[in-house]
Amino acid sequence: MVVRQNPVADFEAFVKGQQRGASDDTVDSARELEEWLDWLSRLYQTVEGQLAKYIESGEIKLSYREITLNEEYIGSYATRQMILRIGRSEITLTPAGTMFLGIKGRVDVEGPAGRAHLMLVDRKAEGLPVIRIVEGVQSSVEPAAPIEWAWKIQENNLGIRRYIELTPESLFNVLVEVANG
Repeated sequence: MVVRQNPVADFEAFVKGQQRGASDDTVDSARELEEWLDWLSRLYQTVEGQLAKYIESGEIKLSYREITLNEEYIGSYATRQMILRIGRSEITLTPAGTMFLGIKGRVDVEGPAGRAHLMLVDRKAEGLPVIRIVEGVQSSVEPAAPIEWAWKIQENNLGIRRYIELTPESLFNVLVEVANG
């Protein structure tokens, strides 16, 4: 812990600085939240579509549960968690949030044997974003062009993280992995 010369003055400066940052309009939280909830809805529609034959036959039971998330720039909001019941296994798709460094959002896929991540990333992204340190300042260098967002599966193989296209086959693979290992 750092012992400050004038902790009261330092604290007052900190509080004032935080107030200026709170009124900064660099993040349109209402628009970000609306986009994020739309992307979640699209993901759930995609998953439902890819599992439709199993849902219609009753082999997979699909339901949703209301959850509340609280994010720094957006605040508290209600969203849905997708629940898949396959026999005795329950697999959940739980939104983790939006506005992470280098990605638009993350959904955790959890089952009895593990966890995987669906990431909303630049369609061209193959792995974690490139971050460069420039004169002690952290900044994201790529991409400069507008981003076309896409849901991808984050694979972690021997410590190397890369993204895999979300296809029926890759989704089935993730579901089996988190359910059976």
